[in-house]
Amino acid sequence: MKNDKASSKRWRYRIMFWGLVAMLWVVTLLWYFAGPSPETVEQVFTRGMYRWIVAVTTPITELVPFSIALVMAIAFIVGFPALWAANWIYRRRVKHYSHWRGLLWGFKWAFVLVPLILVWFIAFWGAGYKRVQAEERLDLDTAPITDEEAAQLRGLLLDVILRDLPPPEERDPYRALAAISEAMEAIVEEWDGRPISLPHRVKAMPPGFLLFNATSGMCAPFTLEAQVDRGLPDTAYVSCGAHELGHVAGLCYEAEATLIGYVAGQRADDPYARYATALSAYTNLASQLQNDERKKAMDLLPETAREDLKKAAEASRKYRFNLLSRYSWKVYNKYLQAQGIKEGTKNYSRGITLFTYAWRKGLVNLPAKT
Repeated sequence: MKNDKASSKRWRYRIMFWGLVAMLWVVTLLWYFAGPSPETVEQVFTRGMYRWIVAVTTPITELVPFSIALVMAIAFIVGFPALWAANWIYRRRVKHYSHWRGLLWGFKWAFVLVPLILVWFIAFWGAGYKRVQAEERLDLDTAPITDEEAAQLRGLLLDVILRDLPPPEERDPYRALAAISEAMEAIVEEWDGRPISLPHRVKAMPPGFLLFNATSGMCAPFTLEAQVDRGLPDTAYVSCGAHELGHVAGLCYEAEATLIGYVAGQRADDPYARYATALSAYTNLASQLQNDERKKAMDLLPETAREDLKKAAEASRKYRFNLLSRYSWKVYNKYLQAQGIKEGTKNYSRGITLFTYAWRKGLVNLPAKT
């Protein structure tokens, strides 16, 4: 009788377990194939649930200087195969099961873990890809940008660069990023009508850890940590960190993260923050010019600014592994497209376009040099 009760109890647990797994798969599939409207995501997730998630995770992630996401990733990559192998050996040598039962253990738990990870991804980050896009949220004028507008904006950014270019002893990238984070909190509340709690620092990844893959930084979707490769020189570290903080602020699209990074950089109460983000924006605008005009625009920069750009390019070349970066960017392009960004990695280039629209609307103030 006891054996029958124990067996019945085990079967109930198994049914509950596999029922939960099936529910996770259903939730995941429904999200990607029949998800809610952007307006629903905007109100319920981005301006609601996501605010609570960031408020809870930020104090935890700021307790330690290293990347929690990196530790978790390494633990999973090493731990899962190790557990699979150990279980295989145990079942074969102790339980005397067939090799097939040991092999199937790993596939079974992969089937269980995949929807769990996907639901975690959607709940912490992925849902934000479906929010209302910035052009509509901010009511931006998306008329074609004229050459005159682009030239005027380059001139204003150049004035900021010349005005705020700091001497070497006043270059503190960590203070600059803290100022950008503080400004970004105010901007998000202004734009969304809801406050948000952001980390006031960016996690420094080991030099070359991201750059070898032609990536400068990333926002960890499972822990919401802004992370930047410390192989970057300080000025590039600040501008990249501003972008990653923009992701933590709930802007999943690469262009939108660039937009708010630039706007927050210009509102920041720190000259180095304003200089670094203005230099990045100016360079992006200049890159849209033809060869001769682009060279003329870059020649207008002070020598120190050109040296900052040179150092960033050298760091990229130093660490980059070309073959791997080509294939990984193709994978990332597919990932972005799967999240609803049709242009994939080309979305990065729209950041300066959105910034120009925001400047046109008056959302960013770029005072001329005095």
